[in-house]
Amino acid sequence: MNKNEIILKVNGKAYGGWTSAIIEKSMFNLSGAFGLSATDIYPGQSAKWKIKLGDQCTVEINKQKIITGYIEDIPIDYDATTHNIQFGGRDKTGDLVDCSFDGDANEWDKLSVANIIKEICKPFNISVVVHSSVNVEANSKWPDTFKANEGDTAFDLIAKLCKMKAILPISYGDGKLTLTRAGVKNKAYDVLELGKNIKKGHLEQSNKDRFQTYIVKGQGIGADAKTAVLTYTGSVGKKIDSIITRYRPIIIFTETECDDGRCIERAKWEANLHAGKSRRLEYEVQGWTQSNGKVWPLNAMVQIKDKFLDIKNKELLIAALSFNIDSSSGTVTRMTIVDPKTFDVLTPEKISTNFDASQYWD
Repeated sequence: MNKNEIILKVNGKAYGGWTSAIIEKSMFNLSGAFGLSATDIYPGQSAKWKIKLGDQCTVEINKQKIITGYIEDIPIDYDATTHNIQFGGRDKTGDLVDCSFDGDANEWDKLSVANIIKEICKPFNISVVVHSSVNVEANSKWPDTFKANEGDTAFDLIAKLCKMKAILPISYGDGKLTLTRAGVKNKAYDVLELGKNIKKGHLEQSNKDRFQTYIVKGQGIGADAKTAVLTYTGSVGKKIDSIITRYRPIIIFTETECDDGRCIERAKWEANLHAGKSRRLEYEVQGWTQSNGKVWPLNAMVQIKDKFLDIKNKELLIAALSFNIDSSSGTVTRMTIVDPKTFDVLTPEKISTNFDASQYWD
């Protein structure tokens, strides 16, 4: 097995030997993030690290690229005996989350979803990759004019397009935006098994953010969000989550014009997402890599054997990863596991039942 090592590369130079580190990747957040800490060997002279705010960088684990982005934070701490410096940043896609879209064009007439997203990402110098799993949806033309409102962030616009097509926008750490589906990465090489590699486990189950009825309303032609709320005349889509038996409706207004069919698809998507998030597993394993030397993969299926929760050879989805090192735990990977149907346009009943571990995960 390879020795666990995190390397930060900036301006052609590699830095390692971190006293603590955290690298996070998630299907629920567009941009991965990192924070790397070290004893400051040049107290009061952080410039000697030859790392500046805004520098482009990559973060690698055992020569496998995890983050491609920018240095955004350089906090320094000290006392009478110690001097510490930290370098933090995010994937390039973090700019899509933060920044307003200010392109030359603010509307696109019947272009494909992929082409509109490419135009949105172009000013940020971010390439867009279309995975084969969403070729049809991403390359289909938007049925009407897609408009950017003043103040919309780039990600606001991308999310509007992707939600209506049930496409997942993901950053894998290569500096690109990938349009994809859930579970399309190669299957994890190792099995997660209690008594072997699972150090800690946690089961999250909550219905606080889950609703009985999801009602999606689309804007009528020429309507805006405010008008839609006050006097609604557009399309409607509805989905019932039969697991929630009491009256709990939620109304969601689409950000764009859409017909009944697209409203129904959006309602299914919302119901699935809420149902999937309501039941999730969190595991901690030693080290950052699997037995084949590869880091644990995001958006990949993993086989789970957990006798405590009565999970028997079940394949579930790795939806989030956190690679960590600190003085108490050493090197560990923490991962969030969800039902792969969480991101599908399917009935929420197929995602979750009234919870009993053996029933839910079977």
